[in-house]
Amino acid sequence: MTSTSLTPRAHQLLTRIEAWAHRGPVRAVVVKVGVSVLGPLVVLAGVAMLVLPGPGLVVMALGAALLALEYDWARRALVACGRLLDRARRALLPKDASAGRRALGVVTTAAVLVATTGITAAFSTFVGTTLV
Repeated sequence: MTSTSLTPRAHQLLTRIEAWAHRGPVRAVVVKVGVSVLGPLVVLAGVAMLVLPGPGLVVMALGAALLALEYDWARRALVACGRLLDRARRALLPKDASAGRRALGVVTTAAVLVATTGITAAFSTFVGTTLV
């Protein structure tokens, strides 16, 4: 697999995991099948958790990370998401900004978290009342 602009630590970890997984032909097939089956299932569980109680985005990211162990397209997608999140973090919470700008970033981040939690709760309540 290629290192798609991974940090040296992440690249070292993936190299060790690949070496372990491909130590024998049977182990390589078992790992490939396991990743190919469990990865999408974990992602689907995360999608379900978007409307059900649970950390949906975190579980979806874990499923994508599991798929990234074997598939380059998943690794590239994970790296792209990481870049996007890093850019958003730097925009909302810049290190060299004034105290007012940093406070605005913290307040905006908190407002987004509260709003998404409220929307999720409202949707879960709506679904719960319509299904009963």
